[in-house]
Amino acid sequence: MTLSIPKFKVKPGYKPQSTDTTPQVDLLGFELLKKRSPSQRLEMGASMNKNARRFSISCFRQRFSQLSDAELAQKLALAWLGDNNFPSLTSTQNQMNWIQDSIALAEKLHPIFESLNIPYYITGGVAAIAYGEVRTTRDVDIVIFIQPADILVLATELEGMGFYVPGVEDIVEGRMRILQVTDIETISRADLILANNDEFERIQFERRKQYETPGGIRVNLASPEDLILNKLQWSGATLRMSHPLCVTRTKREDRLNRISNGGIFWEY
Repeated sequence: MTLSIPKFKVKPGYKPQSTDTTPQVDLLGFELLKKRSPSQRLEMGASMNKNARRFSISCFRQRFSQLSDAELAQKLALAWLGDNNFPSLTSTQNQMNWIQDSIALAEKLHPIFESLNIPYYITGGVAAIAYGEVRTTRDVDIVIFIQPADILVLATELEGMGFYVPGVEDIVEGRMRILQVTDIETISRADLILANNDEFERIQFERRKQYETPGGIRVNLASPEDLILNKLQWSGATLRMSHPLCVTRTKREDRLNRISNGGIFWEY
């Protein structure tokens, strides 16, 4: 069977996603991804993350065969999360849960936020998967709209669901704005970012999108444009035409915007 691969017209100055990729291969990748829905891309991302974790566990078991299951969990937590203080797993916990990914973690957090009436949207690497290039991501970044005084209620609920929730006092007293929570059973982490109380944040919540995950849960994602703006804001960068995140418009009949770094694109 002979595949018909289209030839792409490469615009002057076009830069592929990485230095070891040719423009034709890069453009083909985007053309193929463009045919997938955001939900399909999330499914691809979940599969990639699970396979990456599976391979990591297999290699660690071979490298550290002398370790007990609890010791191996500590070793994995250090490698995956950079956490030396990860709570010990009990012998009754299912090690197969260790292959769960950050998208599955978002599925687990969604009903908790819903039950407590906490507006949220997912940003960062998980949201980027839905809009463009599929890649592995270590954790899930979630912006939540919550008053510091209500953090204790959320923390109690999370702990009841098997999450390790350090640093609550720092959040309540305003010293920190990111609550890092870890699902002990799956060794997966989420950064819960307290939303700012300003007009721009309000607009971001209005623009958030809903997409279905591989587990059938409709979660809230940052819009593509806000995903880029947040990336620039968190990195302290300024938007300029030479910046790798700047938007390049393709032909209007394609109705497609493309972000050159991170492979994000969407209909406009």
